[in-house]
Amino acid sequence: MQLSGLKKRSKRGIGGLWLVLPQSYQTAVARALSPHVKTFFAGIYKQVEYKHVVKSLPSSICCLTSVEEIIIENYTLTGDIPDVFGALKNLTILRLRSNSLTGALPSSLNLLSALQHLDLANNQLIGDFPALPNLNHLVTLSIGHNYFTGPVPTVFGNPLKLEFLHADHNLFSVLPASICQFTNLLVLHISKNAFSCEIPSGIWNLTAVICLEMSGCNMSGSLTGMGNLGNLQTLDASNNLFSGELPSREILNFQDLEALHLVGNRFSGGEILDMSQRDVKMTMCLDRDYQRTYVVREGFHKCYEEHGVIPYTGDFSGSESEDSEDE
Repeated sequence: MQLSGLKKRSKRGIGGLWLVLPQSYQTAVARALSPHVKTFFAGIYKQVEYKHVVKSLPSSICCLTSVEEIIIENYTLTGDIPDVFGALKNLTILRLRSNSLTGALPSSLNLLSALQHLDLANNQLIGDFPALPNLNHLVTLSIGHNYFTGPVPTVFGNPLKLEFLHADHNLFSVLPASICQFTNLLVLHISKNAFSCEIPSGIWNLTAVICLEMSGCNMSGSLTGMGNLGNLQTLDASNNLFSGELPSREILNFQDLEALHLVGNRFSGGEILDMSQRDVKMTMCLDRDYQRTYVVREGFHKCYEEHGVIPYTGDFSGSESEDSEDE
């Protein structure tokens, strides 16, 4: 098999053409190109030419021992992820999002000690997410829109490295108290899971967080303490079972808060949240009756229907006609 031309074009990368080669050729090409290949990329536009081929991720990918990035997204990959990653010591990015991958995750992922970004979102992966104590450099974990169960993953080699955790739209049933160890976390997405538990108080210790989305998780408890998240820009805690007084003073103290979604909870009482004191408007929604009584309307943009409940949009006079015309 003639490899010289392919090798010349692949000093730094190899693409989707390799995936549609016969398996014996895949192995030969991978071994021949291994010292030269730093990036493996295959996207949907590469698949178009070979749309009659539905491929699984071949085990021969382990022969690309020098590869630093594997990016295969929107490629209709099917089947399990092979348990062959132990040889890929240089891999820093593994992105297999938006395919049709199934099964549980292979244990060899824990051998990717250089890995910084792991993206498996939008697949059909199942089972408990494994502990990954050897991943000391992980910055991004994106596993949303799968069928993972058990606790949200929190076992990594260096929790201080993690900045982005997207675990929304899964079947996770436990939000561990150890979530509080990610003190440099910037984004936490855990919406649409089946926690059915009280929110861990340690979540308010994630002081670096700028975006916290945890809607539709059947979580209960109080939001008192949210004021500790001084960098917060977006909070979506809608459609849960949160109760007690709304921490109005903490909300007013946020300097950068742009979106606050709290509709579909069980708040009661508390101080009036006078949003007219804010210099910059933000998007906000609460349940109609609570908003009518405890929130001054001016100072925020209304959030219509985003969470399945249309909040009260009038003022204290009870008239909504002028407000509706403005929209």
